[in-house]
Amino acid sequence: MRNKSKRKFLKSIGSAGIFFAGANLPVWAINISANASASDQSYELLKPDQNNLMLMKGFTSRVVATTGKKSFKGSKYRWHKSPDGGATFPTSDGGWIYVSNSERDENKGGVGAIRFDSDANIIDSYQICKKTNRNCAGGLTPWNTWLTCEEHARGYTWECDPFGQKKHIKIPNLGMFNHEAAAVDPETSIIYQTEDSKNSGFYRFVPQEKITAMGQLLDVKGKFQVMEIVASKVQWHDVPNPLAKMKNKKKDFNLMSRKENLGIHYTRFHRGEGAWYHGGKVYFATTLTNEVWEYNIKENTCKPLYRGRGALAEPDNVTVSNTGLVMAAEDRDNMEICGISKNNNSAFPIVRIKDHHKKSEVTGPAFDPSGTRLYFSSQNGKNGKVGITYEVTGPFNKLS
Repeated sequence: MRNKSKRKFLKSIGSAGIFFAGANLPVWAINISANASASDQSYELLKPDQNNLMLMKGFTSRVVATTGKKSFKGSKYRWHKSPDGGATFPTSDGGWIYVSNSERDENKGGVGAIRFDSDANIIDSYQICKKTNRNCAGGLTPWNTWLTCEEHARGYTWECDPFGQKKHIKIPNLGMFNHEAAAVDPETSIIYQTEDSKNSGFYRFVPQEKITAMGQLLDVKGKFQVMEIVASKVQWHDVPNPLAKMKNKKKDFNLMSRKENLGIHYTRFHRGEGAWYHGGKVYFATTLTNEVWEYNIKENTCKPLYRGRGALAEPDNVTVSNTGLVMAAEDRDNMEICGISKNNNSAFPIVRIKDHHKKSEVTGPAFDPSGTRLYFSSQNGKNGKVGITYEVTGPFNKLS
């Protein structure tokens, strides 16, 4: 996600027109199927509604949480600052829980949750992780836990209970680095992770056994590997020390630049951000190169699904609808969530946040179990201090 140093980096790098992402391999050499922005579809967004959201016809919105305020009167929890990555979890009563990270420093980060009943009424709000740092994106697991990722060079991944019954757990098996997002293959329990920095790696943890419950990740043995793309085909290389410490922040900020891991071939991505698993594929964004990538697990290929600066620019958090529509939230640009058409891989806007949220970004897109309600946040809102979390309801399942 974005902070002051990232804004400066984005401005300096973006203006230089960088479009490479592989190890000594330009993107144009990898990208044989992604369409540029010139072919972007045209979808009409209506005038801003009462919540200053521009939506398509047939969609409505409401605010479900605001920083510093209670989402549910009977709860003691006041919604956190800097809401970031999120996901939903079904409940036994037909409702669901939306979890949201808090990207704050100085042990003030963590994860908040809102519980909805089957009619989408808010019936509770609470905290499921606290006293962590810069909880950025993350990922949901098939065993119904939330992996919240710390976005700093000494950051860890923490496993959280969306229901708030169990204490969060630090997972050293998933490495110590500038974590962004995680995506889990339900068939194998392999966990894929992005690293948010220049020349970052795309990683996976391969457990020796299938994970079925919270806490199992803490002790299970497995391999930690990094991706290398060669002519769209993927090779995985073991990382000697996923917990390697930094000795010189300027030289070894990235996990693969630390002494124990030098010399390993890997594809370098520029600001690996959101990631999401769907239908045997892992989708992830690289913000500085304006790309959304598709890793096909069965075919073992990885190439850009979308690349451009048209309807979608600076993609960050990623989610996928129930019908398989890949969607990405913009780190800045027009403050939009865009879909990537399954027909021709072009992008089109689904929602835009208006009212001059210039110091903010769009974060945490995730659908309820029915796929008709989309949750997301303006991380810092209009004034740069107050995060706003929205719900948009409509015929998402008809979008393609």
